[in-house]
Amino acid sequence: MCGITGIFRFEGNTEDLRTRVTHMTAALAHRGPDAWGTYTSRDVALGHARLSIVDLSMGHQPMDTGEFVISYNGEVYNYIELRQELQQHGIVFATHSDTEVVIKAYQVWGKNAFERFNGQFAFILWDKNNRQLIAARDRYGVRPLFVMKWKGAWYFASEMKAFDSLPGFRREYDIQHLFEHGLLWNTIGSDTVYKGIRTVEPGTYEIYTGKADPSVHRFYSLGCLPQEPPASFDEAKEELRGMLRDAVRLRLRSDVPVGMYLSGGIDSSVLALLTSQVMGERFKSFSVTFGDPDFDESSYQNEMVSFIGSEHHAARIDYDTVSENFLDVVRHAERPLFRTAPVPLFLLSKLVRENDIKVVITGEASDEILFGYDSYKELKLLQFWARSPQSAIRPLLIKRLYPHLRHYSDTKAYGLMKLYYEDFLDTFSNPLAGLNIRIRNNTVLAAALNKELGVKFNQDDLIDKVKATFPADYEHWTLLQQNQFLEMTTLLDGYLLSSQGDRMALGHGIEGRFPFLDHRIVERTFSWPDSYKLNGFSQKHILRSAFRGLIPASIIDRPKLPYQAPDLRAFIRNGKPVPLVEQYLSPEMIREYGVFDERFTARFLRRFSERSSHQVGYRDNMTLVFLLSAQIALYWARNPRQTSLDERQRIVDITEKTAA
Repeated sequence: MCGITGIFRFEGNTEDLRTRVTHMTAALAHRGPDAWGTYTSRDVALGHARLSIVDLSMGHQPMDTGEFVISYNGEVYNYIELRQELQQHGIVFATHSDTEVVIKAYQVWGKNAFERFNGQFAFILWDKNNRQLIAARDRYGVRPLFVMKWKGAWYFASEMKAFDSLPGFRREYDIQHLFEHGLLWNTIGSDTVYKGIRTVEPGTYEIYTGKADPSVHRFYSLGCLPQEPPASFDEAKEELRGMLRDAVRLRLRSDVPVGMYLSGGIDSSVLALLTSQVMGERFKSFSVTFGDPDFDESSYQNEMVSFIGSEHHAARIDYDTVSENFLDVVRHAERPLFRTAPVPLFLLSKLVRENDIKVVITGEASDEILFGYDSYKELKLLQFWARSPQSAIRPLLIKRLYPHLRHYSDTKAYGLMKLYYEDFLDTFSNPLAGLNIRIRNNTVLAAALNKELGVKFNQDDLIDKVKATFPADYEHWTLLQQNQFLEMTTLLDGYLLSSQGDRMALGHGIEGRFPFLDHRIVERTFSWPDSYKLNGFSQKHILRSAFRGLIPASIIDRPKLPYQAPDLRAFIRNGKPVPLVEQYLSPEMIREYGVFDERFTARFLRRFSERSSHQVGYRDNMTLVFLLSAQIALYWARNPRQTSLDERQRIVDITEKTAA
């Protein structure tokens, strides 16, 4: 992976343009610690911080082929096959890199090339002859690309902190978008929580020609390739095993060693098995362990390590570890968080780097595509219950929703849980689907915001905004398919892949690869019957069935548990906030930043002096992490860390003196 930057239509001299893109690239040095370079012409500049994975001696960027220049972040895993196909068109290659394949594919197939790429990518490509700048992003938003128009010029970067290097610029929250992020754990469409900064949406490319606004084109949307489902469940199991194996095979293509994240759950265990089979040799695996037994999964991790015989390394996490690293984690995330789960992943990537590994296979997206999230179970329950709303039997299924949560099976608590879910019987099938419950839980954040800002929750406005993102066939999908679309375009793209995936791994220069996000698997499984994926309340049913007998039964049969880390327990000790919380949620800092209501924050913190952090529920955990991380994210926007590049690592320095 890498960090990419770009500037278009800058009204200044070439040397100023070169200096500016260099400073932007320096802010992303952690993403590409191996080398860096710049390309500058009359009004276009591209920067690149390189993490060398493929074709280590060549493949330097920005890459200039004479007709095109590219700064590219990602991997196109089928580049070998594409290279062979392009050679049949008479294309000659000067390197063995996938970067050159991307350029030559665009040269031959134009915008249609993007549909041929199997991988994760974001790139900025300058077409010299047509004087067009093309910004593109992969199907599912694995790799980020942000855009900002400022003082007449367009700026591009893998991370927003690159914009902080611009003289006179300072990131500020768009409060309405901040609230939207609080409700959904992400903003909708191309919006971000910051004024004037947006993202290139997944599955799209944008063309800049110097006009006021770019033209935006979509080359992919989930469910856009309808397929006939397999003839039987057994056929689907065999197909899933084959697709996953091939996805792993492609993602093991690398000129450096590849490691494996091993959580102890079924997703990473399946990928570890397939990695072992494809590689045919011992590899390094990495996991997180916790001092708190409520979060620790090391027994399952160790069982899988023994099963595949990997060389295993573990990062030990405790309460102090979380609070001591949270400041840096939010700097890399660049946005408010809702859990401390990114902290262990940030420290895990550090451990990976210390063990001379740059690439790891990891199991993200299985929950989205194989219905592993709780929202799928809740929707299925509500849909079943709504067919007979007066039934006394159907709502009893609430007790089976979450076997790992004691209060769900508690007879005394059942009445309250029934009342809670009963409120959704009339709304569960509206366009927000499973998001309705998430939004309801998070509307408390409206009370936390500064009243003078005038932010209010309007569900109709939110529905209209979400509906604008729907593809043409959305209404013909099942309710659970609709929820998959929403989970993938909100939680996956804007939160999990960024705050926990891309940012935490590349905070230490580690590239994560996600076999479950191979677009062939996503599209193929999307067409399968819902019951293949959620059988009763058995989540990821087909994955468990397909690999039963191939990995330990204890892992196959263990209850689904969300990945989590200590939240309140890390920030509240013996009823008192730790220094980090005292500083960033102090009345003085709350007043200075003006985002949150001072009295709400003070009352909220006082409640923890009255009860143990073990007695606090989901909402209070989420609210504290949101308040704290929102303050810290704004602190970093106002106080950017100064970074520099080593001139000895500059491998590309191209300046075209004449008009490009």
